[in-house]
Amino acid sequence: MRYIDIDEVELELPDDWDDKVASAWAFVNRKVAEAEVATSAKGVQEGWDAQRLATELLNAAGTALKTAIASKSDVWGSLSEVLAKQSNGKCWYCETNELRSDNPIDHFRPKGRVAECSDHPGYWWLAFDWRNFRFACTYCNSRRVEVDTAGGKQDHFPVFTPPDWNKTPQDNNQERPKLLDPTDPDDCELLAFNINGLATPNCSDQTSDNYKKAIESIERFHLNHGPTKKARMAIRQKINQLVANTNDLLQQGVAAHSQQIKSNKKELMKLIRPSCTQTKFNTAARLYLNEFAALPWVKSMLDREPQ
Repeated sequence: MRYIDIDEVELELPDDWDDKVASAWAFVNRKVAEAEVATSAKGVQEGWDAQRLATELLNAAGTALKTAIASKSDVWGSLSEVLAKQSNGKCWYCETNELRSDNPIDHFRPKGRVAECSDHPGYWWLAFDWRNFRFACTYCNSRRVEVDTAGGKQDHFPVFTPPDWNKTPQDNNQERPKLLDPTDPDDCELLAFNINGLATPNCSDQTSDNYKKAIESIERFHLNHGPTKKARMAIRQKINQLVANTNDLLQQGVAAHSQQIKSNKKELMKLIRPSCTQTKFNTAARLYLNEFAALPWVKSMLDREPQ
């Protein structure tokens, strides 16, 4: 997971974004009002008492709200390219560029419901808020079950309590999400990767919030499903081979600026450079290369290439 400056998204918003959002909310509010009118009319026709009418109105409005918001998925979908640009087309959670969805946007705070809180209506008021959007691949955002892992964020949004979740637009609890957020620079430091390609907490204190947050995120974002784990392990093996080969060449007296050594360095730079569209899992690659930071030529490369 690499840090994404969410403020940079604002600079890329389409000129008509505010109008598009306003139009979406006008549609949603109209559908809710229509549902309330229809429910009230039905209540009068069937002679509901005040308590039942209030309950039916609440249910009808809630259903209409969710249905109307869901029908406007093209609003957040229209920002796919803007969000993808921030990570060079790679998933903000796992850094893979194998996106298998036409609308790869996750609402970090779920818009429809919260799996961990049965009475939460979902963060419906953030449905069209670009600050709540995360560019996500299908594996991170959809429910998956395999032999060795299960995951998929879906409607999950666990928090450390207290405080509680914000359940209305008026609530102002300082929520403490139990999921890593790529737009939080501190969160991006909480993951590590072992020699077998497994994502692990970058913290050994199992009682700490940081450890629990990493563990929860590894499961929810499906970070250790088989092919992903093997792909990271293959990257580590490739880095080890390139470093060993370069060291051998240097020890043999081959000039540091020779084509052979330059070729090796070029391959390593591709692996750790987030802007390289041909590679993925760049953060893991950088951590693996950092194991050789005692070598001057490796340290120079790490210092030169942006994180």
